[in-house]
This record gives sequence, C-alpha cells and structure tokens, in this order.
Amino acid sequence: MKITPKQYALSLYESTQNCDKDEISKRILSFIDVLRKNNDLSQTNKIIQYYYQHYRQVKNITKIEIKSSEKLGPNIISKILEKFNKQVEIEEKIDPALIGGVVIRINDNILIDGSIKRKLEDIKEKLA
Repeated sequence: MKITPKQYALSLYESTQNCDKDEISKRILSFIDVLRKNNDLSQTNKIIQYYYQHYRQVKNITKIEIKSSEKLGPNIISKILEKFNKQVEIEEKIDPALIGGVVIRINDNILIDGSIKRKLEDIKEKLA
C-alpha cells in the first residue's frame, strides 16, 4: 500500500512531538531514509505542505496570504491583523499582474479578490 504525503506528514508530526532538538534531528534523518527506501523523496514538498498545514491547525494559527501588485505599507497589514483574535502567520506576495488591489487567502481559501485584474475579467465575462 502506497503511503500518501498527508500520511507521511502526520506521521512525522506525531513522531517529533515532545522531542528535544537532537532527537528531532535524528527522527528527521530516519524519516528521510524511509522516504528514500520507499522511493518517495519526490513527495517532499507535498509532505512539508501538509506538515505545516497540520501544525497550524493544531496550534490554532491562521495563515493569511496577501497578494498585491506592490508592497503594502505596515499600516494596511496591521489593519488586516486587527480582524483576527488568534495567532496569525502572514505571507506577503507581490504579483504585478494584479495591476492593483489585493487578493487575500485565509488558510489557502480565497476570501477576498479585490484585484483590478479580477474586476477586468468580470467585465469581460459580462460583455461576452
């Protein structure tokens, strides 16, 4: 039976809980060895993604990705942070193709797409 990246991630998370740094390092090396033996090293990026997703869920951390056409000022970021009562992990991305506005994803789901690119696409669909 093939082990999924999500199963690997959960296994790694559980095996590293309540360990000191040295023990975590040993377990990660063993984990990598298991991936190598199972020919699953190509799954590493997906495993890491699932690992952090599970970690944020357990620790009650909200991941917010803010994509804009240019770097946002600290006052705008702080206004977004005010809307959340829990721990927040912010990832800011610059995408000039948005032309203007912002796209906000919360826990990998699009919550707000206020980009000019989206508005132009909406107008194009209405005219078609």
